[in-house]
Amino acid sequence: MLQWSKGKSYMLASACFYAVLNVCVKQLSYIPAMELIFFRAAISFVLCAWGIQRAGVYFFGKNHKWLLIRGSTGIVALWLYFNTIQKMPLASAVAIQYTSPIFAAVFAVFILGEKMSYWKWLFFLLSMAGVFLIKGFDTRVSYELLFSGIFAASLSGLAYNAVRKLNVSEHPLVIILYFPMMALPIAGTYSYFNWIDPQGLDWILVLLMGLATQAGQYCMTRAIQLEKLESVTFLNYAGILFALVLGFLIYGEGFDWISGTGIAMVGGGILLNLIEKKPVIRVETRKS
Repeated sequence: MLQWSKGKSYMLASACFYAVLNVCVKQLSYIPAMELIFFRAAISFVLCAWGIQRAGVYFFGKNHKWLLIRGSTGIVALWLYFNTIQKMPLASAVAIQYTSPIFAAVFAVFILGEKMSYWKWLFFLLSMAGVFLIKGFDTRVSYELLFSGIFAASLSGLAYNAVRKLNVSEHPLVIILYFPMMALPIAGTYSYFNWIDPQGLDWILVLLMGLATQAGQYCMTRAIQLEKLESVTFLNYAGILFALVLGFLIYGEGFDWISGTGIAMVGGGILLNLIEKKPVIRVETRKS
């Protein structure tokens, strides 16, 4: 049966905040993805610095190796992900990105020594097969964008492992800080030569994007710190439902039966992974 926990609550809240982020990015499609990362990083940096100062923890953290891995993989993954959101149907882009828990679980076997049952591997394969069905015959999804999205998801999976590696040694805000700290000079340099001004009320979307990102990052970080990756990362798939509803209501996005089946397979594989069996406690009696 499904075992609920504080970590799962954090991850579900993260999915809600990221649904808001996805819509903001989609609405701002005329702005380069790297410039949106610059805005996001700037807002996140200010909020992290303020929070770290209030918490009274060391600004740069201790485990620099994994902090740098978390920051660098996050930059590339987010750039590729924003690019797919802007150029693909919202639900398709989100469904592909949400294969990241699969990659996270695979990396966790080697990096964290976490073990998974054969059933969970089977459910992973079900979700991955669903990703390729999403492509189907949908001309809105090119193979270039498909594999770009998959690569983004794999880097996100690696970033999840980095966060898990830092679950004891670092404060959540320090872990989050390394993304904007590394992204600002990279995204800032690109934006300087390719700047496009947001128009009118779009500035509100930029601010909302930054706030939703910060809240989503914090909730995700806390969830991963509290529990094993395979137990919480799959709740990200609630975002597929959010994306389907929002994509239909806001952009009128529909899907053929092949792509729809693929999205259902992705979500189904995740729901099956959420079903956890309670451990069987065996009481041994000593024979006299």
